[in-house]
Amino acid sequence: MLQVIIIPILPLGVPSDLERYFYNREKDLKRLKNHLNALNEDVAEQILITGYRGVGKTFLLKKMLNELPDNILVSYIDISRVYGNQRGNLKEELIMQYLLNSMNEALKDSSGKLKNIYNTVNHFLSKISLKKYDFKEAGNILGVAVPEGRNDYEKLSKFVMEFPQKVVESSTNIQGFVIVIDKFQLIGELENPSSFFWLIRSYTQNQDNVSYIFTGSVSKTSEIIQMINGQNGAFGGRMIQVNIDPFTQDELQGYLNEKVGELKFTEDGFRRFYECTRGIPAYINSFCNTMSSGEVYNSEKIKETFFEKMDQITVMWIQIWGTLSIHEKEIVISIVDKGPQKWNDLLKTVPVSRNTLAKYLDILKNKGIVVFSDQDGYKIEEKMLEAWIKHKKKVNGYYPP
Repeated sequence: MLQVIIIPILPLGVPSDLERYFYNREKDLKRLKNHLNALNEDVAEQILITGYRGVGKTFLLKKMLNELPDNILVSYIDISRVYGNQRGNLKEELIMQYLLNSMNEALKDSSGKLKNIYNTVNHFLSKISLKKYDFKEAGNILGVAVPEGRNDYEKLSKFVMEFPQKVVESSTNIQGFVIVIDKFQLIGELENPSSFFWLIRSYTQNQDNVSYIFTGSVSKTSEIIQMINGQNGAFGGRMIQVNIDPFTQDELQGYLNEKVGELKFTEDGFRRFYECTRGIPAYINSFCNTMSSGEVYNSEKIKETFFEKMDQITVMWIQIWGTLSIHEKEIVISIVDKGPQKWNDLLKTVPVSRNTLAKYLDILKNKGIVVFSDQDGYKIEEKMLEAWIKHKKKVNGYYPP
């Protein structure tokens, strides 16, 4: 009787069972924990985590946050959710609302004074959509001086920024507050993103028990990185900057052996598989989910499978492509079609004004899709996206709409 071997389906996002799929990030995990443990000594580190899209930043963060001691509270917001809910029209005020809601949710299961804070703030959160920012009662509980001015955003931002430190000071059992801002690169689409970062910086420099973690899929040399942690940026290079790297070939081999040992590769097939996925876990998982235990994958078989199953393998980028504006797609297609281009060349090939081109190039750089180099000009940083766009043109005769 032929024995059927079932290959485990690997997760394409962050799984609920973190332990089952965690692999080979122990050093990164330990490093981040050490920085956050400084909160117990009244030392607040601010952290910036970068890396390719799909490399596992959010997975790593979720595991680390789950393992923090009970005396450290955790707040987590995903800017892409805020951005999506507003259909791309991102406002500082809305980010502050999400932050306050997330911070307050960290108190939900508390007791005593912290529970009172939760109930009081929860009551005011229900009024925020009506812009009734009367935080006096909550301010009295926390000792936050609520301004009397007419500027609603000033009231909201002051209350939100002082909230985490005041919570720590209100409890003998809480030593720190960790606030994670994921997909932070989208903050670059605010009207004045630099002022938003400076606002946070102005409060953190006087708070000993609040650590912010900004994380996003963005080039280490992008404008948004310079804006937040460059020499002239809000944090002036004082943030702890951690880049999460893709798997090496040896790490990939170990990962495949442990998670999907049923898959068989020839030596050249494994090398081609690594070239296709570049060691990025999201691509590795989506590619593995298209493969069969009944095959031995040599280089040609990997190539054949890659093009046959490309829509499944690149599903993450198909979803992202659908969120890009018309001008963003025009710029990407021009670079894919004609190769890396200098500014003046792009201006000739993309039918937009100089200001519009500058605006959307900045957006694409902050999203980690386009990168600039002095030698080549603007080019596609994400090779999987580029391969998918070229493939769709070859198969369909036109670039994806």
